[in-house]
Amino acid sequence: MKKKTLGIIGLIGAPFLFIDMLVGARFPDFAESAPWLSGFCGLLYITGWLASMENLRQTTETNKRDFSWYAIRIVMFTLIIADISNIWAITTPAKPALYYILDAGWPVSHLLMLPVAWAVIKGNLLKGYRQYLPLLMGLWFPVCMLLGRNDFALYFGGIYSTLIWSLFAVAVMRAQSNPIISQYSFNHKHTF
Repeated sequence: MKKKTLGIIGLIGAPFLFIDMLVGARFPDFAESAPWLSGFCGLLYITGWLASMENLRQTTETNKRDFSWYAIRIVMFTLIIADISNIWAITTPAKPALYYILDAGWPVSHLLMLPVAWAVIKGNLLKGYRQYLPLLMGLWFPVCMLLGRNDFALYFGGIYSTLIWSLFAVAVMRAQSNPIISQYSFNHKHTF
């Protein structure tokens, strides 16, 4: 898929975590009567994130299987697992233990963005402020857990995720593929 298409999918999905959080907090009766809505919002959010990760993967693609190669693919795998739980939530209200195991894919994905952030920063894979976006993505879950469940956490966490995931979608959509730079700068061996 082309970078622009993946970027647009990433931008479309970015606000849907906030929408899901907002509907659940402000309209609990509606959220309870339409349990599929949370799964649908989650599916759009995670699929958008997955599209942005694919853009990052394409940008950093080299023939060498270094740390960034594995880190990006592991996050993509956990996002696919999270999307399976979203499809499950859309199709049936039953939630056995397997559903919750699969649903753990999205918070794990947030935490796994921290190694991706390290790889992006260390490998100089994105330029300027853009290189810190994966770090901010990885910090979203721990920060929101520390804030607790209150109105401030709801709006801060929602705006935070919408803004950072949108910026990440645009950053990786615009990033130039340069496998020579990413390969040599990440491996610290400059042999020209």
